Amino acid sequence: MPVRSSRYLLDNTVFVAAVKRRWTKNTELIYHLLDSSVELFANELLIFEYEKYAKTLGTYELLDYLKKAIIQVNPSQEEIDTCAAFFPESELSDIVHSATCLYADAVLITNDNHFNKIKKAEIIEVWSNTKAIKRLLDGIEDFEDSK
Repeated sequence: MPVRSSRYLLDNTVFVAAVKRRWTKNTELIYHLLDSSVELFANELLIFEYEKYAKTLGTYELLDYLKKAIIQVNPSQEEIDTCAAFFPESELSDIVHSATCLYADAVLITNDNHFNKIKKAEIIEVWSNTKAIKRLLDGIEDFEDSK
């Protein structure tokens, strides 16, 4: 059985899904990760995105908890260049998020289809929100998203 990663990057889609409608499985996922021994990574752009959505949605408690737990890193230009080939230039933040995962050897959790090409190329490991919930909360280790 493959070793489960203990390093994750939560895309803003996870954060928004967790706070947009009261308590959801996404909310539970974030709190589960925050209360466990995993490492959560983010870059400056992602933290800015979290802050923007927290302000828009009026939810600062989860943001504050998340910011205390996050390990902030910035990928190298080489990592950014490696990931840039899989995105249009207009998706700079997605490039940087992917490069951060490459730098930190972290699983990207997202529902954003912009990451499909880099996922398919296996440059980084990308899980949907559902896959993360099934594997990490429900204990279904071999859950895979539909193709």
